[in-house]
Amino acid sequence: MARRVLESELLAKDGITQKPLGPGKSVDIMKEIRIHKTSGGVFSVQFNYTGEMLAVGFGTGGVQLYETQTGEMVQELRPCRQGGFAIMVLRFHPKEPHILYAGSAEGNVYVFSTKTGALLETINEFGNEINTLDFCVDGYNFATGGKDLGIRVYETKSNKLIKEWKGCNHNSAVVDTMTVGNTMRIFCIKFHPNNQYIFVSGGWDNHLKIWDVRDNDGIKRNIRGPHICGDSLDLKENEILSGQWTALHALQVYNYSSGNVVREISYPHTDGAFLYAAVYCNADTVFAGGSSTNRAEVLEISTDRHVGGYQLSGPVQALDSANQGRALAVGGAAPVFAILTLQD
Repeated sequence: MARRVLESELLAKDGITQKPLGPGKSVDIMKEIRIHKTSGGVFSVQFNYTGEMLAVGFGTGGVQLYETQTGEMVQELRPCRQGGFAIMVLRFHPKEPHILYAGSAEGNVYVFSTKTGALLETINEFGNEINTLDFCVDGYNFATGGKDLGIRVYETKSNKLIKEWKGCNHNSAVVDTMTVGNTMRIFCIKFHPNNQYIFVSGGWDNHLKIWDVRDNDGIKRNIRGPHICGDSLDLKENEILSGQWTALHALQVYNYSSGNVVREISYPHTDGAFLYAAVYCNADTVFAGGSSTNRAEVLEISTDRHVGGYQLSGPVQALDSANQGRALAVGGAAPVFAILTLQD
């Protein structure tokens, strides 16, 4: 929900105050956009902070911008033909909302201007595959994670690396298993919405790890449990939403302080949920999807009520929400992605 804080602040600067959106009555399709099979499917989506624009990252390296209301492509920042590595994560810069960061499976972070379409900078993490990237709430730092198990923190003004914490592989000497870094691939990093120094990481090692950028050791503690395989963590106040690639207990809310599961959200399925993506729409609803049903679902947190969803012909790999759910996006292995809306 750190993004929601920034979203509200930017809208307020333009004199826009949105009414809170409740759990909603239905999910309606605004636009369905067909994509060419050579794009390799959709691996990441991200609305800008006003929700007027959607950035889409493709399996063969393309990055495109679409107008939310019309579904029209307005800019191609990186053609798919320029590289065959998936764009795993997209994030708009909190302080300069026209700047878009794209992390790729070839170990690069591309920095684009959405005003000019120019590639401003390429940050190289040699030997890594970047799966995740997130900005802190004040916009001064961002962190990356991926295949090489390391966490890197950059300063956004210069995009210079300021801290790096190595992971713990089979060659590492383990002193305390509860304070070691990541032991398997990292798939999600999310900063705390109320603390610019704290973030949470998750991946294949079945732990959520709490980090503090002020600490030379970085990691503060572990929460045992979640198996994370995509952009499927979100934070709200003292709660961590976790979408897990598991058959059962796939959508849970953890208490940030105690590490205990405080709520299970029932995800509709018959053969297991296996979630790749999950996000809060607003205080009352979550949006999640994965590879079991190939659907993205909006669910009311307190009642488990199924508000609505969207069916793909292949696994859901990416989704996002803006304006408290007034704009939703979902894409995946199918040659189509959709822009939806939550109706109050």
